[in-house]
Amino acid sequence: MFALNVSPQLKCTSIAMLLFLAGCHHTPAKLGEVQKLYDFDHKVHYRLVQYSERRFAIRILADSYQAFTQQSVFLLRHSRQLCKELVPQLTLRKGIQRFERLPTEPRPYKPDLYAEIKCITP
Repeated sequence: MFALNVSPQLKCTSIAMLLFLAGCHHTPAKLGEVQKLYDFDHKVHYRLVQYSERRFAIRILADSYQAFTQQSVFLLRHSRQLCKELVPQLTLRKGIQRFERLPTEPRPYKPDLYAEIKCITP
């Protein structure tokens, strides 16, 4: 290995420029474009489409019956986050599961949870 004699000012400038460029990497999706996302807190894979500033569609991918409660809580919290100061109005289109504590028969495969979110004024 060989040592580079670089001034501390140049090192600081290089690091600042690198951090600045890394922060510019994210570009927001266009209206109507599907975004494939993952929520680490709720462990939920989902697809989000923004149609306008106040209209969204979200599809939560069904991976297991045990994750149903996490998906439901995620949907409520995320719709509130999308609408900011407005009130989210949810319309569930498909994928609603029934919730039983101790089922007596095997559960069939359930479709993804698909909801439309409309942000309305309070």
